[in-house]
Amino acid sequence: MGLRSLLLHAWAYRKDLALIIALSMLGSAASLSIPWLAARLLGGVIEIRSDQLALMVVLLIVALIIFTGLRITSALVSGVVGSKIEADFREDIYAHVQRLPLGFFDHNRQGDLLALLTWEVSRLSAFLSSTLTSVPAALMTGAGALVILFVLDPLLAFLLPVLLPLYYVTLKVVGRRLRTLATQVQQAEANVFAIAEEDLEMLPAIKAFAREKVRLATYRKVVNKARRLKIHEQKIYAVMGPTLTLITSLAAVVLLLFAYQGVVSDRMSMTELFSFLFYATLLTGPVGSLADLYGQLNSARGTLERLHHVLREAPEPGYANARNNRRFRGWITFSNVWFSYRDRDDTLRDLNLEISAGEIVALVGDNGAGKSTIVKLLLGFYLPREGEIRLDGTDVRDVSLRQLRRSIGYVPQRPLLHNGTVKDNLVLGLKDISEQDVERACRLAQAHDFITRLPKGYATRIGDHGVRLSGGQRQRIALARALLSDPPILVLDEATSMYDLEGEAAFVEACQNALLGRTVILITHRPASLALADRILTISDGEIVGEEMRNSYNSESAAPSLATSMDRSKGRKF
Repeated sequence: MGLRSLLLHAWAYRKDLALIIALSMLGSAASLSIPWLAARLLGGVIEIRSDQLALMVVLLIVALIIFTGLRITSALVSGVVGSKIEADFREDIYAHVQRLPLGFFDHNRQGDLLALLTWEVSRLSAFLSSTLTSVPAALMTGAGALVILFVLDPLLAFLLPVLLPLYYVTLKVVGRRLRTLATQVQQAEANVFAIAEEDLEMLPAIKAFAREKVRLATYRKVVNKARRLKIHEQKIYAVMGPTLTLITSLAAVVLLLFAYQGVVSDRMSMTELFSFLFYATLLTGPVGSLADLYGQLNSARGTLERLHHVLREAPEPGYANARNNRRFRGWITFSNVWFSYRDRDDTLRDLNLEISAGEIVALVGDNGAGKSTIVKLLLGFYLPREGEIRLDGTDVRDVSLRQLRRSIGYVPQRPLLHNGTVKDNLVLGLKDISEQDVERACRLAQAHDFITRLPKGYATRIGDHGVRLSGGQRQRIALARALLSDPPILVLDEATSMYDLEGEAAFVEACQNALLGRTVILITHRPASLALADRILTISDGEIVGEEMRNSYNSESAAPSLATSMDRSKGRKF
């Protein structure tokens, strides 16, 4: 997204922005009247024309009140419109981010996205609603002052445009460096945000390993880098603005000397002298505004570059021929599926897998074998490079992502919970879920009893990531959430990894009723969980290298059987 794209995006707010510009230009018109009235007032005092003094005082006061009122109104409207643009930008960017494939987040830090959604968007909206809308008024003030100066004394006024090359050279000298520096400053500030976000997320681990000083040193390093760049940037701005103003002020002094000679030679009256001086001084305001615009434009470009990096990413495919109103039975097939993550070797190699509706299949294998990748492809988080994935015989690319994912209940190894109530985490914002449905899902997951014992039951807030609950309680809430939509397919990805043997046995017992009538994929190495399976598949290097049916597998022989299957994954024949 470039500046042109930003302006096109701002077209939706053209009426609001036009109102700000109109108010600013009315304020500019009022400001142009003030030097004229002030000059008449001072001229009247010096030339002792008392008959005009009272009128000039009244007119000057009225002009000042109108100018101040217009500035206040313009600032208020600009603030309201800026807040509206900021909120809309954040919503649009957040909606786009939600639609991006998970592969995007594998290579981009959450902290950078949070920085973009917060202070960088605020800076961009302020640039649109305040800085950019002030340009027409600044140009009007500058042009108006120049015209009046030419009317007062064309010869003297002609000297002012001669200063334009000095402005150009000043901006050219610092502009190139400012553009690069503005991008560096914003990236450094984003790094500060990202490191803080990551460390707060990892705070328990940092404390457990006593790494507070190490992480503080890392944070201090990025903070100091941002500080140094910011100071460097501020030094340039501190010199550029006053320098341009100094050039204009020196020009005004020179013009004043020439104008005084005009008074001495009776070519100009005192009133005209004051008018010329006031309007020449008035030019410094627009010059300062344009210098500020130049600096903020460089800053906005940095934000636009990062925004473009996010918005150019294509969202997850919408699957044009989507079928949305269908209840799947749960028959799953992978046919000749190849897949690799970006910049990595193949994770799945010509995978062929069929799971019947209502079957419980366990996937076992070493870490990195491809077990979780199978699930991620089934959920549509990633697309296979080759091959097909079908659900009840229908290619998943012909099924809407919403329908596909609502047909699959997913219980990850680490329960994903937010700082809300128990019910908030169960329904995740859905409004059409009844209390009976929530309680039914929780009873199936054996979660209802412990929830009712919490201080406020289902209305109890559970803290960031569910920190106020035990690991087992978090896992049961995750299972209840997966069951809430009554999905025909259920995926348990190492869902019992945090349990001890007793806790795992209780969780498996809770699952037995919940799994009835569903197609279930278990990713686990735990014997009690494997006892639920009708079939056990061993995955190695992205391929299925072993299969055991339930009739050769029971909970008493779980451990040796699993060990046998793992040995087979290393190349032994069955």
